[in-house]
Amino acid sequence: MIIRSISLPVKPNPLDPRPLSRSPKQEKVKDNDADYYPESPSGIRRLQANDLETESRSDQNFPFTFDWAGSTIELNPGTDDDGFRRIMHRVMEKNGRENVVFRRIPEKSRRYMRDVINTLIELKWMYMLTLFLSSFFLSWIFFGALCYMVAYYHGDFIFDAVSGERLGEGSEPCIYGVTNFVSMMLYSITTQTTLGGGQYASEECPETIFLYFMQMMCGAAIEGSMVSIVYAKTMRPAKQWTKLKFSDKAVICYRDGKLCLLFRVCDPRERQSIDSKIRVYMIVDKHTREGELIKTHTELKLEGNGEQLIVWPDIVCHVIDESSPLHHFSSAKKLNAAQFELYVTIVGTSPTTAQMTEAKTSFVPREIFWGQRFVNIIHYDASNERYIVDYENFNTTISVDMPVRLTPSNQIELTPEN
Repeated sequence: MIIRSISLPVKPNPLDPRPLSRSPKQEKVKDNDADYYPESPSGIRRLQANDLETESRSDQNFPFTFDWAGSTIELNPGTDDDGFRRIMHRVMEKNGRENVVFRRIPEKSRRYMRDVINTLIELKWMYMLTLFLSSFFLSWIFFGALCYMVAYYHGDFIFDAVSGERLGEGSEPCIYGVTNFVSMMLYSITTQTTLGGGQYASEECPETIFLYFMQMMCGAAIEGSMVSIVYAKTMRPAKQWTKLKFSDKAVICYRDGKLCLLFRVCDPRERQSIDSKIRVYMIVDKHTREGELIKTHTELKLEGNGEQLIVWPDIVCHVIDESSPLHHFSSAKKLNAAQFELYVTIVGTSPTTAQMTEAKTSFVPREIFWGQRFVNIIHYDASNERYIVDYENFNTTISVDMPVRLTPSNQIELTPEN
């Protein structure tokens, strides 16, 4: 027997709105003697931090108000303060393709036909292969139809109904073994592909001999063009570094007491590029006094002048100082509400082809995490005497303390009176 409850529903208690705070259990990366941090040359400071676990932020000479300034992951990176979703405009996609389309170009088709080689190289693989396959089919049909017309007017398809003998002009047909259009198409295909078959031209019709030479030259031109375009397309610089990998996100944290922007790059190939150069540009919209909207780009200064040795996954560092265009972003909230894009490019020389190669990507504010740090993925295997890279954690980050920097006026206000 089922007894239905007749108790009235209880009104739930309202939630207590409290500000976000960091868990008292701080996250740490286990440091040991076998660890190697290519992103920080100073290992002494980490060892001292392990020995002095009770060291506070006030002992590190950081002007701050709170030990934890918050992380970007605690905010909603897709909305403004009023709750409306923001639209992020990208100039460069994550895969390196430029998000720029030119329209209303005068004589656009004529310009492309003047530079047909570069036009074919810039085509997508699907369109290029379709174009070459179509050129083969069209050439077969075109020369097959011409040869069929020559043979038709020569009377090669007129036969005696009783004896089956050819009743056309001359003692021999223009093409042996051809009795209809289908067999003529087989003759056209075997002629252009040089496979050979039961159909072959005779000395009766000089027109078929001329078409034979023309079709051989046309087939050689199509095959040579296809091989050249495919080779140039596979070896061009924009598509050379297909294996080079950027981290999915960038982070902002402190390194040796300096606020830094970090992202990770890796080239898992056995032979890395030569003289690789990394450049980072900040693209932002600017309104002039006259009301004109222009796009400006400022190059960020990188450690080592952007020259990286990508033998293992390396971290690119930009120090956010007074000269940095990111200096006015003093908190995760300001960074999250910003509108800009970091354009990243790597240029080097391929050791295989000795050609200039290039790889590109970009980061928008929702992909830059405040108060995060990349975990160490490089360890030394003492038994095998070699370095081991944990590629699975290439994009893994952890939360770190972010002291809030104050201006001199705010520091005076917070100073207790004697």
